[in-house]
Amino acid sequence: MITLTGKVALVTGGTSGLGRATVQSLAEAGATVVFTGRNEKGADETLRRLTAKKLSARFLQQDVTRTDDWSRVMADLMGREKKLDLLVNNAGVSRLKPMEDLTLEDLRFLTGVNVRGIYLGIRHGFAAMENNPGKRGSIVNISALNALRGSPNSTAYAIAKGGTTNLARAAAQEGRLQGRAIRVNAIHPGVLFEEGDKPSPGAIALYGEEGAKEFVRRNIETTPMGRLGHPRDIGSTVVFLASDLSAHVTGAEFTVDGGRSAGEFGNHHGVRSQK
Repeated sequence: MITLTGKVALVTGGTSGLGRATVQSLAEAGATVVFTGRNEKGADETLRRLTAKKLSARFLQQDVTRTDDWSRVMADLMGREKKLDLLVNNAGVSRLKPMEDLTLEDLRFLTGVNVRGIYLGIRHGFAAMENNPGKRGSIVNISALNALRGSPNSTAYAIAKGGTTNLARAAAQEGRLQGRAIRVNAIHPGVLFEEGDKPSPGAIALYGEEGAKEFVRRNIETTPMGRLGHPRDIGSTVVFLASDLSAHVTGAEFTVDGGRSAGEFGNHHGVRSQK
């Protein structure tokens, strides 16, 4: 068990799914956790689940695309917690459409949250972490497999998440300037469902009831680990990147997808693999 006792973490988009699981993983490891988001009902559910496990965190409302929101959140955090050891840039959005249906508004919306919001987070994170002993800190950008490869209906999303990943690469270099020792890394999650093989509401909305079931079945069949990912799989990776065990890790990309991106699985040259 990795211990993060004494460390302060800020997680954006901690009101649902992957962000909620990351908040819980960090709290379980002993970190003091502040999480942000726009959905107050989602925040209440995150806090309820933490309380049920005798864990705690603190919520602040935030729109990550707004500079004044970042200034307010960081002023509150530094005023109460006095420092910041870990920033998880998790808040993100997606819109999946064929290219011919995409609008410039779609692109503006996706890059606004997934690129501008994370850029602002890194800038404010750097400023806060410079107050730490040795100017040390860790920043984790939550990206997506779409940053690494193309897929239908995801052109604008791939552009945005490519920005998320490249921000981590560039910021890892900046994190060593001016005497800083700030590490910046990216995580590429695979398909994540909280309830195992049960289709999520988002998948049902996109594919319909039967289509969502087929989506789940095909993804399980083509994942080498034989299951879909759970948000806690990402949370545990974030805990590692927050800890001193990853002290020499920066500018890296962690693909947490059960092996999906390693290559074709299930069919090879049109021949089904033996199981």
